[in-house]
This record gives sequence, structure tokens and C-alpha cells, in this order.
Amino acid sequence: MFPLQVPGGPELLVILIALVFQLLLLIGLLGGLGYFYLRIKSGGSVDERLDRIERKIGRLEAKVEALEGEERVETDE
Repeated sequence: MFPLQVPGGPELLVILIALVFQLLLLIGLLGGLGYFYLRIKSGGSVDERLDRIERKIGRLEAKVEALEGEERVETDE
């Protein structure tokens, strides 16, 4: 029987590079799947989502203007 050989410096470096590459590939794959899941979950096309965001911003601007108007009335008194 031959004794088992333990990998040396260059072999360990190649193994480490391969492991890092596989880990990055796995992270990229999971990130891509997560991105597509969130896109599907958000629903609608880009135009529909932009319209929803613009409506939401309009409502928030109206609230801010209303609050600023209330502050002006209170400071004028």
C-alpha cells in the first residue's frame, strides 16, 4: 500500500481558488433567482410600477404641503 499524500502549497492554492469560484457562482445564482422572484412578486410592468410610485409620491407631497400649511396657520396665530 502506498501512503496517502497530503497536498502541498500549489495544490492547496488551486483548491482554494476553485472553492472561491464555486462559492461566487452559487451566490450569483441565488442572487439572480432572488432578483427575479422579487420582480415577479412586485407585479406589473415597469410602466405600471412607475405610475404607482408617482401616485405615491404625489400623495406624500400633498401631505407635506398640508402639514406645512397647518404649521403656518399655527405660527400666524
